[in-house]
Amino acid sequence: MTAIVAVVFAFVACDEEFTEIGGEIINNPSNVETREVEVNAYSHKLNSVQTNNLNNYFLGTTNHPIYGESTASIVTQLSLSGPNPDFGDNVTLDSVVMTIPYYSSEIASSTSESNVEYQLDSVYGNGSFNLKIYETGFFLNDLDPDTDFEQRQKYFSDQQDAIEQNIIEQDLVGGPIYVDEDFSPSDQSYVSYEIAEGENDTVVNTPALRIKLPVNFFKQKIIDKEGSDELMNNANFRDYFRSLFIKAEPNAGEDLQILFNLSNQDAKINLYYTSENENADGEVERSRGAYTLNIAGNSKFNTYTGEFPEDILQKIQAQTEETGAENLYLKSQEGSMAIIELFPDVEVLENLREEELLVNEADLTFYINDDLTNGDLQPRRLYLYDVANNTIIADYALDATLNPSNPELSLTNFSEPVQVSEDGSGSFYTLRVTNHVSNLINNEEAENVKLGLVIVPNINTVAARDQQGNFIGPIMSSVRGSALIDQVPSGSLLSPYGTILHGNLSADDEKRLKLRIYYTNFN
Repeated sequence: MTAIVAVVFAFVACDEEFTEIGGEIINNPSNVETREVEVNAYSHKLNSVQTNNLNNYFLGTTNHPIYGESTASIVTQLSLSGPNPDFGDNVTLDSVVMTIPYYSSEIASSTSESNVEYQLDSVYGNGSFNLKIYETGFFLNDLDPDTDFEQRQKYFSDQQDAIEQNIIEQDLVGGPIYVDEDFSPSDQSYVSYEIAEGENDTVVNTPALRIKLPVNFFKQKIIDKEGSDELMNNANFRDYFRSLFIKAEPNAGEDLQILFNLSNQDAKINLYYTSENENADGEVERSRGAYTLNIAGNSKFNTYTGEFPEDILQKIQAQTEETGAENLYLKSQEGSMAIIELFPDVEVLENLREEELLVNEADLTFYINDDLTNGDLQPRRLYLYDVANNTIIADYALDATLNPSNPELSLTNFSEPVQVSEDGSGSFYTLRVTNHVSNLINNEEAENVKLGLVIVPNINTVAARDQQGNFIGPIMSSVRGSALIDQVPSGSLLSPYGTILHGNLSADDEKRLKLRIYYTNFN
């Protein structure tokens, strides 16, 4: 007999693919029962993840107490702010400054507009790293030649070796373009001078990575090339100056990784110079000028180096699809995820379909294994997605708590932020799969797809929506070298956190992963 199902979530205007199941809403039913159903869950290592479809990119090193050291670097194109630039005569290049703004917020206690204080956001750790910048001969395609230029080119997290093989050693500066062996960010604002009709206009800016690059290098590469084919247009320029490699190297015992928004229009390299120009009266005078090489608006990607400790890798590799696992190992970025199989025993699902049940809620509770994490800082949110179709599940689409302006309070019916048990027995995450499970029970044609579990710092970033909040599509990154996973949510790349969760074979019965179904039985 087909089951009768009710759900407790209100409908949200979304893609028509997702609709609520059943028409009856049960408010506080008095005869709700609970059933626990076994699941399979196991970890999966991610070794090569697409990183060129993001706006935000990491730079620096983290040393996770469980998952070890991981270092992120950035490869980026540059582009001319204007084609065929005219710098004037007898040019003197005074300085070259690269600027990439930090995420920051103004401190409420700031006392005056002229002395604003800032707090840096998206900075993980408080140490330093060795920062180097190279020119490379690695060309970043917009379109993939292997698809007859019909699809966007993909670049992956494990391509650093290919970048380093294409580094162009600089005779003028002796190796890298720039080196800072002890780089750490500053939360101070800075003053810049914008050139307007030869005059300086003073501007106070929010904190940024701001470094002076060698004048001789850019004089040779840019100023001395005035009027050449290389600076005639951006197509020529990108073939001439193919990419910058902004490389982080770990400092022993240090821990610092920074998330940058490289779509910010202030991410750029400015060349400040003086030159001779003829004024309106026909007189020759020296005036100041500035020319910009843009970082924003160009192709770029993250590379990662570092390996999980051998004992962690062995534990992940020992887990099997057939039985599941005692512990689930989750690490964002180029890390690891978990795969969840609901109703691994097909007969259990068939029996549920034959019962006349009114399903009120179905959820998965993932307990943190405190014995293995040792009180380390934990991620705030987890996310479940449909691995077979690389998309969201219905419970994400139909969650009425969507809050675009406050991700912490958004979609909390589907995915609750980490909580601590009232009795103090541990911390846990609850993910509700009511609509997903209801569809499996009601629709015999529904495919019981595997679900992927990942860490996300912002639950809103896993999907694109229009201005009205309607679902447009998932935001995914491709995965290479995996027989189980084609794509992961791109939002899982935007945090360095990791954790260990109790799996379906946990020795702790109270914290063992199970599917809980709350239902009303009318038989």
